[in-house]
Amino acid sequence: MKTKSAKENKLDEKPIEAKKNGGPHRPFISDVEELRKRARKHMEMGAVTPGYKADRETVIRILNEVLAKEIVCTLRYKRHYYMATGIHANAVAAEFLEHAQEEQAHADIAAERITQLGGEPNFDPKGLATRSHSEYVEGKSLLDMVREDWIAERIAVQS
Repeated sequence: MKTKSAKENKLDEKPIEAKKNGGPHRPFISDVEELRKRARKHMEMGAVTPGYKADRETVIRILNEVLAKEIVCTLRYKRHYYMATGIHANAVAAEFLEHAQEEQAHADIAAERITQLGGEPNFDPKGLATRSHSEYVEGKSLLDMVREDWIAERIAVQS
């Protein structure tokens, strides 16, 4: 089977004009049969459709950095969960565990998107800390742990 070029695929994506009233002013697919035909035709392309403009290699690289950050954050929150001590430890530990689970869910989303784009999620522990934008800082006291987690969250937002 011959693979079409991006330009040929783009030509296939010309808007279908509505059959009534001479067609809309902006692209809109009103022919359901044509919509279904296109969906089947491009099914093998997965998440990468002709309208996808991003450079896949760059997106996959960035998503692997996000994946590393999420894994590092999951590990840090889990450590903080188990290491929390003191009068307020139970309530704070519960927060640490909740955040660890959220970070793991974020890691799963990043890994899934990487594979959707035809890439491979990098779970290799070697270099994990260097691929991550946030650091794995253990913290000695409950206050240190909370502070390090806040710093990591700020890094995540900024990056």
